[in-house]
Formats: sequence, C-alpha cells, structure tokens
Amino acid sequence: MTQVQTSDAAPHSGAFAWKSAARALFLTAALVGGAMLLAREWDGIAAALADANFGLIALALLAAIINVVLTGVSWRVLLMDAPVNLSLPQSANIFFLGQIGKYLPGTVWSFLASGELAKRAGFPRSAAMSSLLLALMIGVGSGIAIALLLVPQTLGYLPDSPILLAAGGMASLLLGFPKVRSFLLRIAQIDFNVPLGSLLLSAVVAALAWLFAGAQIVLLSQSIGAGYGWSDILSATGAYAFAWVAGFLVIIAPAGLGAREGGLILVLSVSMGLAQASAVVLLSRLVVTLADFICAGIAAAMPQPQAVSSDAPHPHQG
Repeated sequence: MTQVQTSDAAPHSGAFAWKSAARALFLTAALVGGAMLLAREWDGIAAALADANFGLIALALLAAIINVVLTGVSWRVLLMDAPVNLSLPQSANIFFLGQIGKYLPGTVWSFLASGELAKRAGFPRSAAMSSLLLALMIGVGSGIAIALLLVPQTLGYLPDSPILLAAGGMASLLLGFPKVRSFLLRIAQIDFNVPLGSLLLSAVVAALAWLFAGAQIVLLSQSIGAGYGWSDILSATGAYAFAWVAGFLVIIAPAGLGAREGGLILVLSVSMGLAQASAVVLLSRLVVTLADFICAGIAAAMPQPQAVSSDAPHPHQG
C-alpha cells in the first residue's frame, strides 16, 4: 500500500517548473472563464444586487460553499479502499481545483485536471478519474431522482410528498443488489473495491448537498423579497436539481451556461413570477461561481505532502 506522507526529496527542477506553469495556466484559464461567465450577465446581476439584502446573500454564499464541500465529500467517501491514502489537503486539491475546469468549454477538463493533480499527489490517475466518474453518476442520479420527485409537486401535480420517503427507501434497496452495484462500478471502470456502505454514504451526502443548494435558492429569494420561505425548501431543491441536470446535459457550454438558468427560471417562475425568478437565478450564478473559486482557492493554499512508498498498511487519512 502507498501512504501519502511528506517527503524531503526535492522534485526535478525542470519537471517541477513545467508542472507549476501548467497548473498556473489551468487556474488562470478557469478564473478567466468564470469571470467571463459573470461578465456576460453582470448587468442583470448588478440590477438584482441593487435591491438585495446582502446579509442573506452572504448566507446563501455559505450554503453554496457547503454544497460544494459536500459534493467533494460524496466523492471522498468512495476512496475508503483505494490503493493510496490521501490526506485532507490532497483530497481537497484534487477535487476542488479540478472541478473549476467546468468553467472551460466542455466537460473533460475537470476530469483531466483532477487526474493530473492526483498523479502529482502519488494517487493513480485512472483511480482518481474513475472514482470521480462514479461520484458524478451518483450526483446526477440523485439529482434526477430529486427533480422527478419534487418538480411535479412544485408545478402543482402532486399534493403531498410521501413518495419521497418511499423512493428513498427503494433507492437504498436498489443499490443493495450486487448486480446493480457491479454495474455501476463497471461503467466507472473502478479497479478497487468500493463497499456498499461507501456507495450509500456517497448517495446520502449527495442528497444533503442538493438540500443546501435548495437552501441557497430560498435565501436568495428572501434577499429580494420574492416570497420563498423555508416551507418551500423542497420545491427549491427540486428546482435546482432540475436546472443542474439540464445544465450538465449541455456538455459544450461552460458550467452549463444558459441551460441551467433557463431550467431554474422555468420552475421558479411558477411560484414567484418571471422577473423575480430571473433575479434569483442571476444571483445564484454569482454565489455558486464564488463558492467554486473560494473552495478552489482554499485548496490551493493548503500545503501538499508528497507520496512515498510503504509496505506496511496505515490508517486512512482525510
């Protein structure tokens, strides 16, 4: 087994300089992509901010950060039996820096960046990319399930939501079938054991992440007086999940630009009107982008230990 520890051995200066330059170029490109994304919509964002409660926007930003962190945790719990033990700083570096690649056109950049960051940490690139794919499948699957369950209720087609609990129980039973579990692992091409408990825990954490995304929408709605209350958090969660999945399916646009906003406006406008829904969506784009880059910045600032080989097994870190 390989244990991630701090090593005093200095990397080859040429290779280190090249990798540092590539990392800086990636971060700069992602930052420019995020800035351009906000710049395209800045007039609308500025108009929404003019009448907003900044205290509630700050709380919405906190909810968005928690959503991003929980998404990372839903990936990390899949690595309990991975071939290398990752420390917390290394896990954060791989996930949070890699995921800002979504601000570049296409969906491949996040995976490529995370794979290279994993390799630099001494973690197999293939294992990192396959586990991220599995986490993405869990996130998308939970998002689709939440959207299918909650969006019809938001639109007035379901009077109650006991179906939510029933569906959650059915999903847990479904994941328990060995063939379903093997199918998921085979699609993701995981070459190490992922226990059933890790899959279920990842799904639970992903569901919590969606809930904080819904909380973000409620807080932004309240910040402009749009009328969404905490009793509407499930509706907000379903709306966000629906919009996120729509944005994910548009693989060319950076971070789902356009499709995500359109999907969220479509659902929210049923409850609060088109103008207020548009303002909430623009503010959501702002806080989600800030949350992504805040998490990436914190991860980049963490000291990164390097990997050394060890024949003796050690407890998992992070």
